[in-house]
This record gives sequence, C-alpha cells and structure tokens, in this order.
Amino acid sequence: MSGIVLTIRDPAGPPIDMTGVLPERLAEGGREALAGLTLLRGRERHRLDALFALEDGGPTGVLILRPGGAVLDGVGTGMTTGELRVEGECGAYTGSAMRGGALNVVGNCGAFAAAEMSGGRLRIAGDAGDFLGAPLAGGTRGMSGGSVVVMGNAGDRVGERMRRGLIAVHGRVGSLCGARMIAGTIVVGAGCGPDAGQAMRRGSILLPREPEAVPSGFVDGGMNDWLFLKLMRKELIDGGAWPSGFPTAGTRARRLIGDRSAGGIGEVLVLADA
Repeated sequence: MSGIVLTIRDPAGPPIDMTGVLPERLAEGGREALAGLTLLRGRERHRLDALFALEDGGPTGVLILRPGGAVLDGVGTGMTTGELRVEGECGAYTGSAMRGGALNVVGNCGAFAAAEMSGGRLRIAGDAGDFLGAPLAGGTRGMSGGSVVVMGNAGDRVGERMRRGLIAVHGRVGSLCGARMIAGTIVVGAGCGPDAGQAMRRGSILLPREPEAVPSGFVDGGMNDWLFLKLMRKELIDGGAWPSGFPTAGTRARRLIGDRSAGGIGEVLVLADA
C-alpha cells in the first residue's frame, strides 16, 4: 500500500487543528481511518475528507500534507511512529509532545514547535517561531528527548527548560536561548540574542561567537581544547545538524560556565576557528 497525500480543498479560512492526523492512522485503518477524523477549523467541526482531498501517493506508510496556503496548527502533535511530510508551511505547535517517528517540514513553522517533545526527529527547512523545544503554555518541562534541526532562523526562548535531546538551528536565534535549561544540547549556527543560558543548570550551548549579552552569573573558563567536540562534530554532521559556518576541524573553544546565580554548571561554548 502506498502512502496518502492530503491536499487542502479551500486554503482560505481560519486555522485548522490537525491534532490526530498522524501516520499511525494509516497502519490502524488506512484511508478510511483518516477520512473520518473530525477536525476543528475556527469554531466549526468538519470531517477530514471535507477539508482535504485524499489520494494515494508517496512511499508506503508515509503521510504527506499539502497545505496550499492554509494555516495548519498542531501538525504531528503526539506523533509516535512513522513519517509525516509537510510540503509547505505549518502553523503553531508543530511536533509538540512528539514521542517518535520523523516529521519533515519544507517551509516555516510557528511558535511552540517541538514543545515538550520527548522523542523522534523534526526537520524544518525554513524558520521556526518562539518557544522552539520549550514548555507548552503553563507547563514546566521543555523538550526531553529527540532531535530538532532548523535550517533557517528561530525566535526567542529556544530550548527553554530543556531536559534532554538536541536542537540545532543553522541560522540565528533570539533572546534567552537555553533559559532555565536543565540538560541537553543546543547548537546555533549564526549567533543569538542576549541572555543565552540565563538560569541554566546543566547542558551545552554551542555558538560561533559570543552572545550579545552573557548573564552575570557566568564565569569565563578560558580557551581550551575539548576532545569531545571531535566526536560531537562527526555525529552532528552525519545528522545534518552541524551548521555550515562552524569549523570543520579542531577542538578549541572558549567555555563560559554558569549560570552560577542559579547554582548551575552548564556551559556556553564559543567555537574557535580551526
């Protein structure tokens, strides 16, 4: 059995909540399991097949979304297995609470992408909004596993309260990157705004240059050789997560340790040229 392609019938109108439109539905009941789902668009409920045309296409078991300009929120929310591709833009909450599988987005994503993610792989070819890998509104736990690669830029509070996993942004990120971070790794290819690592306790943030402003609780550990960077570089290059502007050899980096004001021993590593 081939995959299924969902093409929007009418892109005009309020955002569509795509919660529950997942590739595991194909394994459970095929086309019929998807067609009969009830989706919320604005304040109205619709069957999925009233909003999308369903066609066979793509690799076996893969679910392909073609938004055609419609705003799709919650794409991949709670996903556990399989592959979901989005040939266009996504709205908010892309890959939120994701636990497994692979979600690939050709365009941009809105706020809260990968929020509270605990597993799987999310790849965004464009930009991501604020709160990438952060807690959901009112939550206290950020990303706790899996990997996120953003080829463009991302907004403020990337990886806030992050507990585990990898976030790699090839472009630039906004302020408070890694704020209140507990563990995990954040890689930023083109620099970040002020207050990176504020109140972080553990974890690593890799940067090509010093952030605009470092929280006062950080101390300068100096420039040293860090052999683990060689292993990390190979792993990230293999996963497409090593930014093109980063050095391709060498293990030297300046280490900023903190945030001591929160009792933290995390690190901001500013990579040296090879």
